[in-house]
Amino acid sequence: SPADAEQTLASFADAADVSKWARSGVAAAIKAGIVSGRIDGRIAPGDSITRAEVAVLVRRLLQKSGLI
Repeated sequence: SPADAEQTLASFADAADVSKWARSGVAAAIKAGIVSGRIDGRIAPGDSITRAEVAVLVRRLLQKSGLI
């Protein structure tokens, strides 16, 4: 629900920067353990993502899906 998404995002310093259309998806990825945010407590929705971060996301997604 939107309230659950807001509660999940609330722990991140830049939660307000997540676009409205993306909030539920970002919250779902956090709850699923695929996204954990950056070390400084941000989700950083406006920042570029590094290849290392992509590799971690893909690995977590594959692990959570039971494919590896």
